[in-house]
Amino acid sequence: MFTFQIFVSQISGPIPMCIALCCIAIALYIFHDSKEFYKVFFTTVLAMCITYTLKYLLQVPRPLNMLVTEHDYRFPSGHATMAAVVMSLGIHYVHLHIKNRILKRTLYTLAIGWFMLVSYSRIYLQVHYSIDIVAGGLIGIFSTILILKIFKHLHYYKK
Repeated sequence: MFTFQIFVSQISGPIPMCIALCCIAIALYIFHDSKEFYKVFFTTVLAMCITYTLKYLLQVPRPLNMLVTEHDYRFPSGHATMAAVVMSLGIHYVHLHIKNRILKRTLYTLAIGWFMLVSYSRIYLQVHYSIDIVAGGLIGIFSTILILKIFKHLHYYKK
């Protein structure tokens, strides 16, 4: 179980998730629409800016009994922030593009499960407390909703 939690934590870190989201954004730009690229890109940038600004303004130290080594501050969780961005963008795109109700529910469940798995791994490894995860999750969801609302507003007035 410990090895699995380390694996989840490593693949869900802010840097791997930013790289994955940038790849998705580039694919959206190439194959779909540049607006979708900007939605993913600005959501990722906003979420990470908020998270790391709070981390270095508040400078809340990590727990002393961590099972793995982490070098930055704990509040809010960057892993939870990026997992929430992936989850909320995933839910947004599934809602827009998938018509099959069963497939839609399955993908919603997978997106939410991803967030929960990442969040649990950070608590299991004792590098975060629950409040760090909740704050990171809220930042990720807030960033996604804000950017999507801004783009919807801009599209509305562009007509």
